[in-house]
Amino acid sequence: VQAQMLPWQAGLHGGARPEVQVKTLSADDADGSASLVVRYPRGFERTSPEHLTAHEEFLVLDGWIEINGRRYGTHSYGFLPAGYPRERARAPDGAVLLDLFYGEPRAVAGAGGGYDDKLLVEYVDPLTMDWDPGLVDPQLAKGVAIKPLRTDPYTGEVSFLYCSPPHRVPPGMAKPQWTHPMVEELYVLEGEYVW
Repeated sequence: VQAQMLPWQAGLHGGARPEVQVKTLSADDADGSASLVVRYPRGFERTSPEHLTAHEEFLVLDGWIEINGRRYGTHSYGFLPAGYPRERARAPDGAVLLDLFYGEPRAVAGAGGGYDDKLLVEYVDPLTMDWDPGLVDPQLAKGVAIKPLRTDPYTGEVSFLYCSPPHRVPPGMAKPQWTHPMVEELYVLEGEYVW
């Protein structure tokens, strides 16, 4: 999927945040889960408490957004579980996020009925982290390094930033094949990745 070729559409598919624009990268018709690029307009602001009915995982691609007084700048990350209270939110200059929803994102007024604290990753600033090559199997990905963002405490699924150097696989050379028991989804932030 070439995100730059997709049209912008109005609002999230669950009815929450009708003022944003979205590009749908992937969607699950069964449960409403989706991966989106979400563009918040200049002057976006919510001052009334609400919570979502789905988990929201996001990485800021451009600009900044503030949620509950915490400022998420470019490349900041968060995983906010379903029911997590959003007392207020704003994006005065607008912002663009890579947003993953684990279910249909519907907004419910009020502070929420509780959320799973084990899932909460309120804030990660990858710009303060070192790239770690020790977290990758060198047989499969020599020269690759990652910045871990989250590990699901129940499923073991992980979210991370991934850095691959140029010329890692010379022409004509094949890397070993592998598989894993969960879905893998990639979004290229910079450069080109050939698979």
